[in-house]
Amino acid sequence: MTAVVDGSAPMTVPTVEDRLDRLSAQVEELAVELRRQREARQRWEELAHELILVSRGAMDVVSRELDDLSMDVAADDLAEFARTLVRSVPKLRTLLLQLDSLTELGGEVTSLGSAGMAKLSETLATAEGRGYFTFARGSADIVDRVVTSFSAEDVRALSENIVLILDSVKEMTQPEVMGMLRRTASTAQHLEGEQGAPPSLLSLLRRMREPPTRRGLARILAMLHSVGEPGRPPTNTNS
Repeated sequence: MTAVVDGSAPMTVPTVEDRLDRLSAQVEELAVELRRQREARQRWEELAHELILVSRGAMDVVSRELDDLSMDVAADDLAEFARTLVRSVPKLRTLLLQLDSLTELGGEVTSLGSAGMAKLSETLATAEGRGYFTFARGSADIVDRVVTSFSAEDVRALSENIVLILDSVKEMTQPEVMGMLRRTASTAQHLEGEQGAPPSLLSLLRRMREPPTRRGLARILAMLHSVGEPGRPPTNTNS
């Protein structure tokens, strides 16, 4: 429906049907809102009912527990415990903070431990590749043979003469002695490989005139003299 007001542009006037349609839409919206509120109220009522049942069950449990504890714990004890718990809240907070710090520290230690285990595994693998473990197993077999080969008397005698044995080993490992042993072994190997007629007596006499031969004979004689008199030290001969 169209109407003209004061000579201006025509204005549309809603009809009765339009108003009824608008009213029906508003009524439908109100019905939907009421239905939503009713469903929400029903859910709250169901939740309240469940909470009442749970609370009632909890109260029954608490009542039974309190009845059991009534012979050992009084109400004053519970009140004192509550006061102590309230006073201990700052200390509990400090303990929780320390627990968090310890947890972080444990994580760091775990990370370091993992890195250390990886490094240890790498070191052990390198040692295995170089044969350290094989040598250790062989050494254990050697030690086992040595132990089973010596009696109690042998071990006792070894302990009584260990200082003399170590002194002898120390003297044998001197550079001069080791050099002499090396030269002797090298000469023996060289002579062992030679083939031919033995040297003549004249050739041996000519070698006797050489200074190294004479020094060698002097050292051999000094060692034989020392073997004949074990209580005297060996004579130092340089000529």
